[in-house]
Amino acid sequence: MRYATQAALSYATAEHAKYGYPGPEEFAARLKVRIVPGVENRASHGPPSFITQTPDTYAPRQRFTIFHELSHILMQRCGLEDDIAAEVDADDAELHLELVANHMAGLFLIPDPVVRHYIRVLDLTPAAVLAIQAAARASFAATIRRVVSAEGVDPCTIFLTGGSYVLDLASSDPYNRLSRYDRLPDPLARYPEAHLLCPPSRQGTIGVVIAP
Repeated sequence: MRYATQAALSYATAEHAKYGYPGPEEFAARLKVRIVPGVENRASHGPPSFITQTPDTYAPRQRFTIFHELSHILMQRCGLEDDIAAEVDADDAELHLELVANHMAGLFLIPDPVVRHYIRVLDLTPAAVLAIQAAARASFAATIRRVVSAEGVDPCTIFLTGGSYVLDLASSDPYNRLSRYDRLPDPLARYPEAHLLCPPSRQGTIGVVIAP
């Protein structure tokens, strides 16, 4: 990972940990950042620091959006925004900053200690994935991507099927050959070693395949 990006992530996650991994509104208050209604989602370093937020009825997206905008402010506060932008060509700088903010927001939304706690209690299983999702109040898509990328988690593939197809998937296994929208009518037949769960709250199967 590029130096400026890594330094900014270390600074931001340390700030989040310092306050006990708070949710987005509490974290904003701790950082003395106001959240106000607006016509677009934007962050202003200030002073004063504030975030404008558009109405969104989908709570997980709203939580992620606040964390994303706080990420931009934290990149400015640690003095590394320009260095992060300079890590790529000028034409790609804005996109690069957005990607770094997305990654940082994911670390806030589902901190590594939360992931490790539920895996320690429930092992690396679909039950742990759902527990992490519930604790973080995150989307399933965001949850599986954070689980596979969290520090200390074994390389694995997490998938969700619907009917005979893979609806979503995240993997840290370099040898994984399963892709989104692949046919997978019988997950157990293809992955007899997998942890599988068919939760009553959703149609389909959640599978966790731990790399050998």
